[in-house]
Amino acid sequence: MAMMEKHEDKRRHPRFRAADSALAACGMEACALLDVSAGGLGIQYYGERPFPREISVDLLFLNRDLTLPGLFCRKVFEARKPNGKEGRLPVWHVGLEIVSPTPEMVQRLRHFRWTES
Repeated sequence: MAMMEKHEDKRRHPRFRAADSALAACGMEACALLDVSAGGLGIQYYGERPFPREISVDLLFLNRDLTLPGLFCRKVFEARKPNGKEGRLPVWHVGLEIVSPTPEMVQRLRHFRWTES
């Protein structure tokens, strides 16, 4: 029986599921925030065009006074998925690296994680 090779994750920071009410404003696009880490974000959006290579992202919570504006990000992953029926916009999943996050940004990112309470 052949030994399975261990998959090496290239991430430097653990990734956490984002809170359900957390959103990402990426330029003129409103995006669902899927996950967060100290070094990046996972987002989902609907649209015809691919995501820009570099963009400023603002994180916010619905019905809460918590924001994290001005995260300068670089796209590291992008996948386009058809949305089933003709005429519907495709769904994009995008991985973003936060360029030079400050310790204060990393601390505030923790508030965007999903918790059971």
